Parts: sequence; C-alpha cells; structure tokens
Amino acid sequence: MKRKIVIIQLLMLALVLPTQAQNTNFRKDFEAFKNKAKKEYSDFRKQALAEYTKFVREAWEEFGAEPPVQIPEEEKVMPMVVEGYEEETASWFSKLFGGKKDPEKEAQKEAEKKAKKAAKEAKKEEKRRKREQTNNNLVVQQVVAAPAPATKQPEPLSEVVPVPEKANDYMAFDVFGTQCSVRIGDNCRIRLAGLSGDNVADALGEFTKPQFDNMLYDCLQERKKHHFSDWAYYQMLLALTDKFYGKHTNEATLVLGFLYSQSGYKMRYAHDANTLYILVSSQYNIFKKSFFYVDGECYYLLDDIGDDAKLAICKAKFPKESPLSLRISAVQDFSDNPTIERTITSPMNPDFSFTITSNKNYLAFYETYPSSYTDNNFMTRWAMYANTPLEKGITAQLYPKMKEKLEGMTPLEKVQQLDWWVQGTVDIKRENPNQGCFLYAFDDDVWGGDRAFFGEETFFYPYCDCEDRSILLSHLVRDLVDLDVVLVYYPGHLAMAVNFPEDIPGDHIMLDGRKFTVCDPTYVGSEVGETMPTMKDKSTTVILLERNS
Repeated sequence: MKRKIVIIQLLMLALVLPTQAQNTNFRKDFEAFKNKAKKEYSDFRKQALAEYTKFVREAWEEFGAEPPVQIPEEEKVMPMVVEGYEEETASWFSKLFGGKKDPEKEAQKEAEKKAKKAAKEAKKEEKRRKREQTNNNLVVQQVVAAPAPATKQPEPLSEVVPVPEKANDYMAFDVFGTQCSVRIGDNCRIRLAGLSGDNVADALGEFTKPQFDNMLYDCLQERKKHHFSDWAYYQMLLALTDKFYGKHTNEATLVLGFLYSQSGYKMRYAHDANTLYILVSSQYNIFKKSFFYVDGECYYLLDDIGDDAKLAICKAKFPKESPLSLRISAVQDFSDNPTIERTITSPMNPDFSFTITSNKNYLAFYETYPSSYTDNNFMTRWAMYANTPLEKGITAQLYPKMKEKLEGMTPLEKVQQLDWWVQGTVDIKRENPNQGCFLYAFDDDVWGGDRAFFGEETFFYPYCDCEDRSILLSHLVRDLVDLDVVLVYYPGHLAMAVNFPEDIPGDHIMLDGRKFTVCDPTYVGSEVGETMPTMKDKSTTVILLERNS
C-alpha cells in the first residue's frame, strides 16, 4: 500500500514540475511584455512631447486680451422679517446675550409674553388657513438645467512610469495647509536663456529626461491621494514650482506648464517679452479674468497683468488635451486645521442649536476659487456652489446631532426647522456680529462686491446673504431630509423650493408635474410656502440642482 502511495506521489510530482516551469516562464514573459508596453507608452508620450517642442519654435502669434466678464450687478433686495418675529425671539436672545435681569420685571414680561402668545398663535393659524386657500403657482420664466454629470479628470497621453534608478529625494511642500511631496532635485533645474520660440523649445527638450517622469508621476499620485479637483491640482502644481524654481519666475512657469499639460490639461504658453505665462482653457466662463481667443477657443490668463494686455501666444497643441473643469464633485482631502468653535442657534427654536468648527484649509482654498458660469448663462454660477458636497469635517460634527433633533418629525417639520435655523436674523448695519445665529448683510457692504459662499464658508463668516443661505439650506434638505430641491431666482433675490412627498399648501412652482414648495431662508420668521411679499408678483428663474449622495 505504501509503495502505491509513493508511486502516485512521484507521478503527481512529475506532472506538477512542468506546470510550475510553465507558470514561471509565463510570468517572465508577462513581465517582459508589461515592461515593454510601459516603455512604449513612455516613448509614445515623449515622442509627442518632442513633436510639440518642434512647433514651439515657430508657432507664436500676438493676441490682444478680451476684457474680463464682470459679475452682473443686481438690484439690492432688502431682507424681510415676518411681523412679530423680533418680539417673539427677543426674550430668549436677551437671556443669552443680555446678562442678569430683574426677577420681578422678568415675571411681568413672561406674563405679557403668554398673553401675546395666544394671540400670535391664532394669527399664525389664520395665516396658515389663508395660505392653504391661496396655494399660488408662481410664474416660471426660465428653467436652468442641471450641469452635465461629472466626467473623469484629464489624464496623461499615456501611462507615466516612475524610474527607480538614482531617483531624487522627496521634497515636501504645502498646499492649503496640506503636505504633499514630490521627487525633485538639482537635475530638475531648468534655465531659460530668453523667451523666444527657440529658447522655450530648448528648455522643453530637457523634460524628456527620466527625473521629470518621476516628478510628473508623483504629482498625479498626490492628485489621486487627496481627491484634488482640477482647480486644487493647478494650485498644487503652482505651489510646487514656486517653491523649487522661485515664485513667479519664468522657469517656474515653464515647469508649471509642462506638468499641467502632461497631466492632460489644455494650456498655451505666452509672454510679453519679459515674463512667461500660461493660458488655461476651461469649459467654464470665469469671471474677472482676462482671456484670449486662440483658434476659436477661449484661454484664460490667471495672472493679473491688466485688461488690455497683448501677449505673444504659442499655438502649439498637445494631443488629447482637455479643458480645466471648475466643478468640485468629490470631497477633497485637505488636512484638518480647525477654527474656533461657533454656536449657531435657531431664533425660532432655541433647542435647535449646534456648535461646530470650520477647517481653515478649506477656507483658504475657497478664497482662491474663481466664480464662473456655464452655457453662457449667468444663472448657472450658483449651481456650482450648491452642487459641491460639504466637507466631511462639517458633516461629521453636524449631521448626527441634527438627525437626532429631527427624529420623528414629518418631512415638512424637518424642512421647517432647518429653514428657521438658517434664517437667523438681519443685521444690515453689522452692529452685533456676535449673535449666536446666522446674520444677514449685503455682500457689497461686507466684501465690496458679490461673493457667493460654499456651504462651509457660511458656517464660518459672521454674515451671509440670500444666495449663501439658499445654497446652504439646499445642502441640508438634500442630505438630511433626502428631498429634491431647486434654487429660485427672483430679480435680485435667491430662494429655494422643495419637492415634498405629500401636497404642501403655499406658494410653489410646477416642474414636469412635480410641485416644489417655496422655502425662503432670507424671509426671516417665515414658514415653508411663504414668498417674501416684495417678490410675490415677480417672475422666477428655476435652477435645477443635483441630488446629493
């Protein structure tokens, strides 16, 4: 029996050994094939770079800048406060901010408050009945379509393969308080002898060396690691090149253009005989930036050099280049750098109160973000902010506590509590920025011009206006109540509307058979379904938004 087992084992071994040898040979062949393919990819990209460099020598032409598009000026719409709102909220506000009170006077005030409360409740009930009877269908002049779904970020023409032999050390650099690192060393130094086509082409020829493959590879890895949007990635490349080559030097700009274009983005080199620039193609119309029409396409100058600038622009193209997107479709991973705590309390419900911190690094990024629009429609600019997801630090602090407070409520009750929370109060003269709620003030008075907020910014800055409130409330309703919302634009004023699962009486908009009930976070003290009285007879533009995931 033992002899039979030994024979069987020998036979099995005889069968296995050739198979293992075959597997080993297959792996060797596969690795050889893979390395050959990678080399061909790399050679293909470098061949394209060499061809591009040839065109750089001659493809320059002078262009004059087009004046920047300014953010449209709008009429100043005063915020409104529901009658009796300030009296109703004054009592608990005074307890929070007014110090000690005389007990007898407080008792008398409490009695008066109770006496008034019944009358106010009756008035509110009458108001609700009237709203149910009117149920106004607002006139829609225009519907602005939701932006196209997010597409994949631009990629290099072919796979970028790192070169391990004699690789440079990593250099750390800061991007909005977030540390990134890239392999870079003295063999990456570039010298521009001048700004002629030949000078630029000669310098570009250096980028076929392997150390630049490592640099480009590491940049792309950082983009992926931190989920950087196109705009954040551009800012990252700018931070890297400014640190290593000197801030705003011609060499820094040359390498910035190389890294940017080799990452798959569409750009053009330009100069004014003294300074080298890069012009960026974007699928978005960027406010307040000069631009140039080159071969029928719009290229933006992100540096500020004057609206009437004339530049020599290189028209050389790189294969499969893609325009910059200003969309931020995913939460970016900036390091945490918390601000001081801020407690925000609903004036209509003191129990609906939350303490949060913001992330200074996100705020710094948003400071650089250019306002823009798409499809030649200025109205699309607010969708950019409303469709950018709130960062995880904010939602982790806020959402679990909010869900707990909203538990057991109907969708209408949930939206009403969120609306009242965002409504805060009005402080046009900016006399009391330390009140524990959102305060309304005009952008012109605070910022000197229009300044729309991403949701995180509204949590931090002491003042916000109608667009900021509507953008923030649109996030909260989509995320916490899981309902579709739209932004509603009246001349000079932005509100929003909600598609409830049940029929809610009040002012509303009908879209493809679906009813969206008005919810105005600037009409302080109002209830869902109430339009600001000064907007009642105005036609509206509806801006469709994405459903938050």
